[in-house]
Amino acid sequence: MGTVQRSVVLPAPVEAVWAALTEGDRLSGWLGGDVEIEAFPGGQIVVSEDGRRRRGVIVDLEPLRRLEIRWLPASRRIGFLWGPDDDPAGSGGQVEFNLEPVDLGAVRLTHLTVVERAPAPAQALAVA
Repeated sequence: MGTVQRSVVLPAPVEAVWAALTEGDRLSGWLGGDVEIEAFPGGQIVVSEDGRRRRGVIVDLEPLRRLEIRWLPASRRIGFLWGPDDDPAGSGGQVEFNLEPVDLGAVRLTHLTVVERAPAPAQALAVA
C-alpha cells in the first residue's frame, strides 16, 4: 500500500487554511468537483465530479490542527466508525491534513502536511 506525504508552507494564517479544508465550497478547490462536508468526527463527505461521487467519513478532527478523511469503497453510500465491516472506511484510501502555525512576528503562515494513503488491496482486506 502506497503512502505519499507532502508539506508546504502557505502564506495564510492557520484559521484561513482550516476554513479552506472544512467548508465545502472552499474544499472544492483542493479536491475538485462539488464538495459537501460535515466537519465533525463521524461526519460524511461527498465529492461530486463529472457524474461520479466519492464518499468518505471524517474519522479525526482537531480544529485548526488536524483533519482525517477515510474514503469509502465505491459500493458504499455511508461510512461508520465502529464495528466489523466487509468494506471498512479507509479501504478506499485516506487523506490526512495536519496544520501547524508558523509565526514570524507580523507574518502568520501555516505549515501544511498532507498524507495520502492508497486504497487497500482486496486481498489485504480479506485477511484483516
